[in-house]
Amino acid sequence: MPHKNDRLSILALAGLNRRRFTQMLLAAGMLKIGASPARAAVADGFSPATQKAIGGARSFKYFTRWGNGGHSGESWKNAMPLQWLAKSQALARPGDALLLAVDPAKPALFELGRKKPQIFLRNAGTASDPVIVMAGVVNEAGILALPTGDSPDAQFRSVAPWSIAEFNRSKGAPFFLGLEKGAGHILLAGFSMEGTSGDGFFKFRSGKPKSADFDDITFADISGMNVGRIIETDEGSRLSNITVRDCRALGIIRGFARFHNLSQSSFRNLDLDANNLDAGAKNVCQLIAIAKGSEILFENVQMRNAISTKTLPDGSPGYTQGDGIVCEKGTSRITIRNCHGSNMGDAAFDLKTKDVTIEKSGSDKCKFGARIWVAGNNLIRDCDFREPVSRGNAAGCCVQVTGQCDIVDTKLQAGEGTFAFGLNKLKSSEPPMIRMRGGSIELRDGATLAHSNASGVIELHDVAVNGEMQSETIQVNSSTTP
Repeated sequence: MPHKNDRLSILALAGLNRRRFTQMLLAAGMLKIGASPARAAVADGFSPATQKAIGGARSFKYFTRWGNGGHSGESWKNAMPLQWLAKSQALARPGDALLLAVDPAKPALFELGRKKPQIFLRNAGTASDPVIVMAGVVNEAGILALPTGDSPDAQFRSVAPWSIAEFNRSKGAPFFLGLEKGAGHILLAGFSMEGTSGDGFFKFRSGKPKSADFDDITFADISGMNVGRIIETDEGSRLSNITVRDCRALGIIRGFARFHNLSQSSFRNLDLDANNLDAGAKNVCQLIAIAKGSEILFENVQMRNAISTKTLPDGSPGYTQGDGIVCEKGTSRITIRNCHGSNMGDAAFDLKTKDVTIEKSGSDKCKFGARIWVAGNNLIRDCDFREPVSRGNAAGCCVQVTGQCDIVDTKLQAGEGTFAFGLNKLKSSEPPMIRMRGGSIELRDGATLAHSNASGVIELHDVAVNGEMQSETIQVNSSTTP
């Protein structure tokens, strides 16, 4: 029998790590694993990518609200108490999985509140072996599972009364899980929460006036109901390679997620319904907001019912806000694919981005389908924007352009009191320019083609306008409504 060091040398010579060598032995039937409690843990009902990640975990630790048995963390019957999670994460090795669940024997929910424990994550896995932190419920088979149903019960709930009026006051729930400098290569999955404040449930913390970099964090299979925010970031946090996928939320006041600096990241398979929770103009709802960053993909993101109203001193309505995806002036190279916004107080896509592509996406019943604020290589392709809605003194339109934009093979449909195009010239900008090639424009019930506050240009190239093919250049100013 070779000495331990000899066996390690053999592995090294073979170019294999211990984990890969073990997998080869298992496949060849030369090694069998006993059904120890840790290795028997399996997640159920999570997205395929999460199932794959948990299937590759090296070890498991179990947590419930108060813990069980001997608190060894080796099984649900011996789960550690939640308050030990931060210490366990700090000691976690790449590939370790930390599982949280409501205790089936003592079904006390995890509580959110000022006096309740907050968890801080500061450790990192590796790109191939992330540290995994998963939450769920324990099903009858003793397996961690996602809550089921259209409106599953949340595992994490605010201990304070939650309402639109109360959600952001000091006695409301602060964030629960903070990511601090050093946290990276982490998968956070399965958390479901109800009653968060505008401070979010997850928060990237940089401190003031410090800064912190975060890389390779995944949020998956997250669900929320009646939330201020779910993901929040400190102003000094710089994030890259962030993945947000397979999440949903119903009832959102400030937004699903806000990032001050985000690059090389993606959002996929999200269902976000603000449910018309209107906290007024001081608490504007932006479902996903990014202040600065580049190389960001949105794919299969469905957004609905974000509205934030303002009442003027004389009681008349002011400007109505509420947006889907918002990218501010410091962003560039954004791609939006197969996304849709419905019933937004303002815009489905509000983009001050240089070089944005929107494809196979659309909107309905929003004030604006898409707003393109900056000149650049901006492209809208194979989209469908319809039924814009005027709110207050602001007329709705399918696409509003302040910079320049090419629109290709896209359908626009506007009704009474609205426009297909809005051209919005700023004092510091050149006249806006729209080039539309192919596609169609349908103007119903007296809707007009375009409106401009000053001047602008629209080029139509083989566009069907109310069924008639048109190719022409149209000069638009504040006194013309083509």
